Amino acid sequence: MKILKNIVLLPYYLVKCIVKGVISISLFISRGFYFYIVKFFTLLKKIFHFKWLDRVIRHFEKRMEQPEYILIIILWFVSFVALFNILYVDKGQEVHLSDDGETSTEIADNGGNDTTIASGGINQDLNPYRIYGKFKLSNVNFSELRNVNSNTVAWLTVDGTNINYPIVQTDNNDYYLNHSFDNSYKTTGWTFMDFRNSSDMTDNNTIFYGHNLLNKTAFGSIANIFTKNWIKNSSKRIIVLTPTKKYTYLIFSAYYIDPEVYYLQTNFYSDVDYKGFLDTISSRNSIAIDNSVTIDDKIITLSTCTEDNKGRKVVHAKMIKEEDR
Repeated sequence: MKILKNIVLLPYYLVKCIVKGVISISLFISRGFYFYIVKFFTLLKKIFHFKWLDRVIRHFEKRMEQPEYILIIILWFVSFVALFNILYVDKGQEVHLSDDGETSTEIADNGGNDTTIASGGINQDLNPYRIYGKFKLSNVNFSELRNVNSNTVAWLTVDGTNINYPIVQTDNNDYYLNHSFDNSYKTTGWTFMDFRNSSDMTDNNTIFYGHNLLNKTAFGSIANIFTKNWIKNSSKRIIVLTPTKKYTYLIFSAYYIDPEVYYLQTNFYSDVDYKGFLDTISSRNSIAIDNSVTIDDKIITLSTCTEDNKGRKVVHAKMIKEEDR
């Protein structure tokens, strides 16, 4: 019975041991942390002979025997670092397109070193979303990009957002949910094209995915599209580059919706089916923009999660121009 009792109480003993260990370590740190503070105020007391310093010295001597205070300090420090890493946003990354569809130089220019970075010279301590987000479209080189990732099929730029990234595609829609552009494992993933799509942009509906990251990288800045400032000041254009073509799209619908597969159709059995699809996604539009679109239009779809991860933010745009590169 005693053995059985010990087995039952084993989790309690383990927790008790861990708690005691944490307290002991904290007490050790606390004594060392406050030791120098006590010495500092003791030195001041010897120099200036202020009586009130006795109270300060006694205060910190007590803290040397109270590990909970050092635990609070550690907790606050860890919380601050974590919050900073989550919310830190590189200023000036927002992309703006000129009338000819080129990115503005004051936003995207990184000193002419774009191709060097694209060829694999990325500092691994930097966020690749922020690095690629500063590229000029004129400097995008697919040969260099494919030296980093052979799955690169396109480049996507959305006016008035931070979206300005290479697009990858593999044989499923799961891999790049948790792998970065260099194929390293990262929960921030990478922006990618639906595996069902043709990478030459010939499908009726080409779909792009990206995470809704709090630091506004990936597809985190799609939220801009739902603001009055974006509606007023944006050209509402999206540029897609492929190795041989440059496509310009005009946004005609943007909305929030519960998770579904309807808007994720890539091809259609007939013009009637396609028209019904276009009519439906156009009617969902929730922002003040022109949403005219016909069956003669090829469209693209951007899809990301909402902030609570329970819904989806969706953007649709129609092709208005196709050029050779």
